[in-house]
Amino acid sequence: MKVRQISLICAMALTLAGSTLLPAFGMTANGPENGGNGESSYSEEYGGENHSGIGMEVSYGYDGNAKSDRYVPVNFTLKSQSDAPFNGTVRVEAMESDYDIYQYDYPISLEAMGSAEESLDVPVGRADILYVKLLDAQGTELIRKRLKMNVPTDVAELYVGVLSDEPDKLSYMEGVGVNYSAVKIRTFQLQTEQLPDHVIGLDLLDVLLITDYDTRKLSKDQIQAIMEWVKEGGTLLIGTGARADDTLYAFRSDLLNEDYAVPAEKSVDMGVEYATNGPGDSFMNLVCADISLKGGTGVLANDQFPVLTAAARGKGVVGVAAYDFVDIAPFCEVQRSYVDKLFTALLGDTRLNNLSSFLYSGNSGQFWSVQNMLNTGDVDKLPGLVFYSIVILSYIALVGPGTYLYLKRKDGRRYYRTAIVALSLLFTVLVYLMGVRTRFRDTFFTYATIFDNSEKFEDEYTYINMRTPYNRAYSILLDPSYSLLPITRSKSYERAPVPKFTGSEDYNVRISYEDDGTRVSVQNAAAFAPKYYALKKRTLNENRKGLWGDITLFKGNVYGTITNEYPFSVEKVGILMYGKMVVIDELKPGETQKLDGTPVINYPINNSFQVSARVTGSYQYLKADIEDPDYMLALSRTNILSFYLDRYSSFYNQEARIVAFGEDQKDSQFLTNSGYETYGVTMYTSTIDVKSRKNDETYRSALMKMPVTISGQYYSDSNAIYGVDPVSLEYSLGNDLSVEKLMFEYPAEEFLNNQSTNYTNIFKGKIYFYNHDTGNYDPMDSEKTEYTAGELSPYLSPGNTLTVKYVCEDTVENNWYVTLPMLMVLGRDK
Repeated sequence: MKVRQISLICAMALTLAGSTLLPAFGMTANGPENGGNGESSYSEEYGGENHSGIGMEVSYGYDGNAKSDRYVPVNFTLKSQSDAPFNGTVRVEAMESDYDIYQYDYPISLEAMGSAEESLDVPVGRADILYVKLLDAQGTELIRKRLKMNVPTDVAELYVGVLSDEPDKLSYMEGVGVNYSAVKIRTFQLQTEQLPDHVIGLDLLDVLLITDYDTRKLSKDQIQAIMEWVKEGGTLLIGTGARADDTLYAFRSDLLNEDYAVPAEKSVDMGVEYATNGPGDSFMNLVCADISLKGGTGVLANDQFPVLTAAARGKGVVGVAAYDFVDIAPFCEVQRSYVDKLFTALLGDTRLNNLSSFLYSGNSGQFWSVQNMLNTGDVDKLPGLVFYSIVILSYIALVGPGTYLYLKRKDGRRYYRTAIVALSLLFTVLVYLMGVRTRFRDTFFTYATIFDNSEKFEDEYTYINMRTPYNRAYSILLDPSYSLLPITRSKSYERAPVPKFTGSEDYNVRISYEDDGTRVSVQNAAAFAPKYYALKKRTLNENRKGLWGDITLFKGNVYGTITNEYPFSVEKVGILMYGKMVVIDELKPGETQKLDGTPVINYPINNSFQVSARVTGSYQYLKADIEDPDYMLALSRTNILSFYLDRYSSFYNQEARIVAFGEDQKDSQFLTNSGYETYGVTMYTSTIDVKSRKNDETYRSALMKMPVTISGQYYSDSNAIYGVDPVSLEYSLGNDLSVEKLMFEYPAEEFLNNQSTNYTNIFKGKIYFYNHDTGNYDPMDSEKTEYTAGELSPYLSPGNTLTVKYVCEDTVENNWYVTLPMLMVLGRDK
């Protein structure tokens, strides 16, 4: 089969009769509880007499475990006992979150007495029941298999895939409750040979743990798939210890700043809470590696060094531990709460809470964000209301008193009825001709495309809304090089009863992977009913297209250059980094612009729409005007950039995120046939490293490591607090720096005066620093924004942490959600 979410897997020895299900990718879950409730999750049904001599066996998920709104691996084995070749279709049927029935058709061919083994990555909505059917060339159903999946319904589960030479020693992680037991860990052993080499094959995992394992065994495609999966929101956790060279080998150039010393044995304090007879009980002698992770900060620290360092990559996280997770097995088997401590420190409360809420709300959040991004349209399709009003008023005037008085004057009242009919026909034709430009005659598309360039690859993310003006079935052929994922909303919040899914229902959407393209067929849909899909494609960036440069951010100023390496001009170029932005109106092909002296704008990181509006220029429009093409273009650009920042980017990345827009838009690149109406917007993005050192000084954000909440409620992803109660936060300024200055930086005035400020409530109130000498909180001048090393001396702990208490003013409106200032640190290496 061609590439279309289908990958050929290694041969398995299966018998046709009485064969048991094989775990997907050779994965087995640790612990007997992974079998679910003990009931069979698989049953077989036949839709009729099977005289073809074909047998089929199916397995799915990870040991039959799956999650809603994810790609689920479905593996099947076909074996022919016939003397004739067989051509047919494997069909997978699923009920999506909106209760529509989706069918996925994959062509299959068998030689006489031959066999085939395939792995399909099927996008599944409710992920409760799947039907896998075998059809012959005439569409006759030969075999039907009903797959009942184990889907978490009461407690959210954190799916952790394990790559290790000794996976059994990591069984201590299985079943551990994380984040006050709101999330439960479920582990799956991965085998190198069956590890997916494409990103959607990893979609079912939340965390990939690699420890006590040689990553040289991984192919280049597998490594690229892992890093792309992380960028899209996955979490990669690597254990090092004595085998640091082995586990880090495949990711060394992407993750590490520099070479590290030979791992050596160190005394590691696992935490005073684990001491039983005395402080020494919590120490372990472990072989540790001192790793310097690009853009990394210690999220779990020992007295002398961080034992777990993490760095953001896109929307995902990479964590590197100083030790091997196999080595801490004896300790964790007794103190299993350390696993909770470890994963909470790595993932953070926000990610874990999102995982919990997803169990109840499903994937509706993505649906609404995609809908909002695609809710603009082509202004050329808007009717001229003034012109229509003139025509209608003219018709009323003529068909009423106008014609009557005219004929009366000409003594031709006997022709009145004929004249009225003629005028009606005339105006009918006129209105029809007026609507030619605004009328849809066939299926049409609204799209938003993001080209994300790196030096090696160009990743294209295209979101489409497919509609038809008629209440009848339609079919579209898409470029087969794209992977395809339907985006639907959950109906669970409507409390509507879930329809029974028997496998005999007629489809609403059928997706067929044919030789000449991916065919999407829709039926039983109302006219203009939206159908959203996410398309994705990766190609080699052979010409090194992108926006590249050399950037240094220091003391609130930006230095360096940026170059447009696209063969066309780009405009509205935004450079986003650490809550600061630089905006450039235009860059011509090959143009290099010097950044020294360019204005730097501080922006609120919890309002992606407001940030996007500043980049695209839509903030300059005081009110909406859908008849203004410039306004609609700026709004479309704002929507796609806001979506991108929310879904694919993190404000705490160590790179600069560069975004731009251009006129060179391929508005129908996802279609195999031309002639359809399309309207949309295209955005181009690149990432480059940002230097933070100058004259032996380092300038960086204190938020690169998530502050520890001492009291109150703090939202780390948006740097905001629940302002009704006082909030105390412990900031880590870094053990590696001698702090010279600390700066509190607020969003620029232009954001505060913007009409959308009602979404951003800036902190106003009293600030206190915790004094380690007196044990009290000292009030600070709320107007003061910079503190020197001398002023900070009594407030910095030996580990260079600073505890700050925020007390909002009573006069602050909507103080349930208050944005805090960004803390920036200036210092020298110790």
